[in-house]
Amino acid sequence: MKSLAELLQHTEVKKSSSERAELIKFFIDNLRDKNDKQFSARMIAVKLSHIKTQDLYFVKSVFNDNLKRKGLDGASKEFWWSLKVQ
Repeated sequence: MKSLAELLQHTEVKKSSSERAELIKFFIDNLRDKNDKQFSARMIAVKLSHIKTQDLYFVKSVFNDNLKRKGLDGASKEFWWSLKVQ
C-alpha cells in the first residue's frame, strides 16, 4: 500500500476556469473599488449567478460599449440598473 504522502505527491489538482468564472471575474475586476465603493466579490457573483452564460456575454458586450462611451461610472450605473430590472 502507498502512504498518504506518496498519493498526494502524484495527484495534482488543476483548477480549470470555466467561461462563466472568467466572465464573473471580468465584472469583479471592473466593478470593485470604483469611486471608493467596496463592492464585494461575493455580492457581484451572487447577483450574476442567476444569469445564463449566453446572457452574461451580452451583458459584457453592453458593459464594454458603455465603458468606451461613458467611462467606468456610466458603465457601472447601467450594469447595476440592468440587474435590478431583471
